This record gives sequence, structure tokens and C-alpha cells, in this order.
Amino acid sequence: MSPMLERQYQPQHEPKRHKKVRERVFKGGITKGEKLVYGLSIPAIVILAFMIISNAASLYALNHDMQVIEADIAAQGASNEALSLQVKELADPERILYIAKEELGMELHDESVKLIHDSN
Repeated sequence: MSPMLERQYQPQHEPKRHKKVRERVFKGGITKGEKLVYGLSIPAIVILAFMIISNAASLYALNHDMQVIEADIAAQGASNEALSLQVKELADPERILYIAKEELGMELHDESVKLIHDSN
């Protein structure tokens, strides 16, 4: 046979199309699901940490204010006690009698003094 005829009779091989199968192979990187979890959990952790720190700071400020107020109350109580002692000293009948006689020139007349006793 002639070379030309040989070509005609040779079965022509058509290239077979193979479907390329893509296999997912885990290469050790971060998956999309992990990225989503990390992306959502990191802001949540940051917000939670901010809330905890701000609550702790407000508690510290409130405790400090409370201690300042308690110190003011204690100082005012001591001042009140000192003033009540001063009132008792100034209301002493002997002192009043002394001031009336010596500084104001008043005299005590025993016949004009009336005593009132409580029966209780």
C-alpha cells in the first residue's frame, strides 16, 4: 500500500478528554471556617475584655468615692461631737451665772426664783 492509503486506513485516535478531578488536599493552612470563627471570636473577645475592664474601672472609682464620703462623714461626726461638747460647756449654769454677775452686772434675787420640778 502506498503511504497515502495507509494514512487513510489507519484508525485515527481521537484524544480522549479526561475530566480533571480536583481533590481537596489539606495543606495545613487555615480553612475558611476557621477564618470565620476567628474573625467573629476575636472582636467578641475584645469587646468582652473592654466591658470587664470598664466595669472594674467604674467599681474602683465608686469605691474611691465611697471611701472619700465615709471619711467626710467621720470628720463631720467628730466635728458634731466637739460642737455638742462645746454646747454643754457653754450651757453650764455656773458659767451663765458668772457671766451674768461679773460681765453684765446682774444680781440674783432668791425670792424671785421659782423652782419647777418634773414629777417624772
